Amino acid sequence: MNKNVAEKLHSGDEVKIKKTGEIKTVIETDVTNKSVVVTCDDGEKYHHKDLL
Repeated sequence: MNKNVAEKLHSGDEVKIKKTGEIKTVIETDVTNKSVVVTCDDGEKYHHKDLL
């Protein structure tokens, strides 16, 4: 997922994890200058490039 798309994610949105293909629900997004870190319902944090 590119940074611009990840910045628009909201709590409750669904994302797909690249490595596993699992669908997770977004809990929170943390936006910095160069990246977006997405916290999902499994308690894990994912960099925006790890998501589809």
